Amino acid sequence: MATKPTRSTREDLDALLARADFTQVARDVLASGTTSEKTTALRVLRELASPEAHALARLALRDAAADVRALAARALASAQDAADWRSLQEALDDTAPSVQHAAMDSLARMNPVAASDLFLERFERAPEAEKLNALATAQRLGLPESGALARLGLASASSTIRAAAVDLVAREGEATEGLLIHLLTDASENVQLHALRTLTYRAHVPASVFVPLLAASSSPPVRAQALQALILRRDASTCEPVCRLLTDPDASLRRRAILATERLGCTSATPTLLEMLARTRDEDERADLVAALGGLGGPEAWEALRQALSDESPRVRRAAIIAWASDVAPPDATTVLLERLRGAPDTETRKAVALALMNCRPEVAHRALRLALEDSVPEVRRMAVRALGLKASPEALQTLRDHQATERDPDVLRHLDAALERRQAPGDTPIWAASPAERLLFDPARTEQSVAQWIAVPERYPATERFYFYEGGHLERQGTDGRVDAFQYTAIEDQLRVHPQGAPERSTAFTVTPAAPPHRFRLELAQDVLTGTEAPRTLHFIEPRQADTEPVDGD
Repeated sequence: MATKPTRSTREDLDALLARADFTQVARDVLASGTTSEKTTALRVLRELASPEAHALARLALRDAAADVRALAARALASAQDAADWRSLQEALDDTAPSVQHAAMDSLARMNPVAASDLFLERFERAPEAEKLNALATAQRLGLPESGALARLGLASASSTIRAAAVDLVAREGEATEGLLIHLLTDASENVQLHALRTLTYRAHVPASVFVPLLAASSSPPVRAQALQALILRRDASTCEPVCRLLTDPDASLRRRAILATERLGCTSATPTLLEMLARTRDEDERADLVAALGGLGGPEAWEALRQALSDESPRVRRAAIIAWASDVAPPDATTVLLERLRGAPDTETRKAVALALMNCRPEVAHRALRLALEDSVPEVRRMAVRALGLKASPEALQTLRDHQATERDPDVLRHLDAALERRQAPGDTPIWAASPAERLLFDPARTEQSVAQWIAVPERYPATERFYFYEGGHLERQGTDGRVDAFQYTAIEDQLRVHPQGAPERSTAFTVTPAAPPHRFRLELAQDVLTGTEAPRTLHFIEPRQADTEPVDGD
């Protein structure tokens, strides 16, 4: 072990377990080895799970290194001896939160009922770190006395502890909704938000619970979350209080309210939205206004959206194109978009129009792509070649062959050759065929759901970041701490554009690819625009199944 102190692979651990003298070697290492060697020994002892292994783990609970003590506590999770219980109970007084957390976890796994009683007995006199660990352990493992522990936490003077207690209360289901509604009046914004997020996703909680939280006396995060709760309920009776937010001085809340009017079908808001579109110069707000007016419709709205197709802002033009390509657009929408495909002066607009028309009737889509093949800019022609190649229909392939004779750009020719050489396997349909341009992101498995949940680490679900791509350009990130961050997004061709609240727009190339087993996909981002870093990022879509809802213990 001393020659390789970082033995962490499966093969290394198996080799150590097979040694006849391992127990003696482990005893020597725990007495005089390095921290790395000690943790390696404890990982093997944890798997060995023998009385001798547990005795060595108890000795390691006195080690000077917190990492060693924490792993020693975890090694005792499978023990049943009274001495092991006493050692773990003593470890609850360890000054290192990681050790305390590990000890609580092992106690709860050894004897959930006794552990619940112990945590309750210690709670009121425990320091804040222990209280938080107790609440987290009870929530993660579903301890028998979780409700009683949560109520002790709610009585705490610390808002941090009360917020953690709210999360534990939420586990108890509908029976605690009255308590959660009461917690919306807590003096702490953090506590309010924890209760509010839980209630937001309980569909039977009425909209009337959330409307009072839109008042100016509430904090901006609380008002924003209350508005999201109303959006999810799609209750048109809440239009009046929502429309009052259209004049709110908080720009972020105002933008949320703009989008909410469309989701709730607040047609009475159309005059106000048109007035705002004529007045405001903020590019993002104008794009949101265009999107909302497209959803609400009406002659005046569509006239404004016709003008928005020529707006000076690319973002506003993209929003107008998406509106004109929607199912609720007027009958002349195809004609309007084809005119822009022929006459728009900028390349990005022509590309966006072609992509929008791809999702119309097959004959319209083919006509649009043929026009794009005649574009003067190679980038537009290349996009059309890729789109026709993905369709792979006889008509699309013949169009590519016809164009091959006249194309002169080397890069476009390379894409043409690749598209014509590609042959779809029998029954293999491109995952984006016959789907709206943005549908790549939220329904690659073609499950016909309106929202898809993408997760960061499938093996740790649900204890992992989750991302929800909604139709209409709304994106939410839910962290492992329950915090929800909201974004706006668009997806055009192979570019994902994300606009976080209060931050500049970020964009990156993306691909969606199938992954084994079936009904699983990867969303691969060239840069992690979701958190604002330059590193690549991969998210995973897994078609909901019963097995996917079971929590996974990562320890």
